[in-house]
Amino acid sequence: MTVTESPPVRFVIFAAPRTGSNLLCGLLNAHPDVLCHHGVFNPDGIHYAHDESDFVRDISDRDADPLRFVERIWAAAARRRAVGFKMNRGENGVAVDALLRDLAVRKILLKRRNRVRAFVSETIAEMTGLWESYGAPDGASIPAIRVDPVELRRHAALNARYYAALESALAATGQAWLETEYESLINRYEIARILSYLDVPDVTVLDAPTFKRGPADLQEVVANLVELEWALRGSSFFAELRDRDLPDIRFHRPVSWET
Repeated sequence: MTVTESPPVRFVIFAAPRTGSNLLCGLLNAHPDVLCHHGVFNPDGIHYAHDESDFVRDISDRDADPLRFVERIWAAAARRRAVGFKMNRGENGVAVDALLRDLAVRKILLKRRNRVRAFVSETIAEMTGLWESYGAPDGASIPAIRVDPVELRRHAALNARYYAALESALAATGQAWLETEYESLINRYEIARILSYLDVPDVTVLDAPTFKRGPADLQEVVANLVELEWALRGSSFFAELRDRDLPDIRFHRPVSWET
C-alpha cells in the first residue's frame, strides 16, 4: 500500500444495473493504491470493500443522513491514493444530487453497449436474486426467460434517460467526466486510461474477484429468441441479439508489461 500525504482522489462510478460495475469495482480494488467500495447505497445493504468498514454503521443511519455517510467514506480512505464507490440507477437521490454538484469528485459513467444483454441480465438477476458472483463459478443454472420487445425498449429508454440526466447535470456545472463501457473493460489500455483518470499508476496485475455468470450465446437463456429477432428486425437492437458477450475477465496486466 502506498502512503501519501496528499488528499486522495475521490470518485464515483455511476452505472445502470448489469453494466459491469461489480467487475470494474473489483478490478480497481485489486490496485494497492485504490479503495473502491461497491454499492454502499444499495437498498438491501452497505456493500463495502475488503475489510474497510470504518464508515459503516447501519442502513437506517446511512439513509437518515446520506451526506454525512458519504463524508465518512471519504475520511476512511485508509491512505489510498484514490477512494470511491459505485451508485446504481435509482439509488439515494440526495446523495446523487450532492455528488453531481461536488466538483472535487471525479465521475465515471459506466455503460453497456448491448442493451439486450443488459435487459436479460437484469431480468434474470431479479428472478434469481443473484446480483454478484465472486470466487469460482458455482455451477448454478440460469433460468430461460421470454423477452417482451416492448419491455426491452422501455428498459433501454429508461437507461438512456438515466445517463442523459447525469450528463446534463455535469455539463451544466462545467464538469468533465470519464465515460467507459462494459465491453471495453477487457482492453488493458482502457483499464490504464481509467487508472490514469484516478491519478494512480498502471503498475500491477489486477485480479478480477468476480466471475461471469451469463452465457456467451443468448439462445441459451432467451426462450423466444427467433420470435424476438422478427420483432426487432430493422431496429438498432437487432444486431445486439447475435453479439457474443465478453469472455470471463480474470486479470489485467499493466500496459507497461507489453512485449
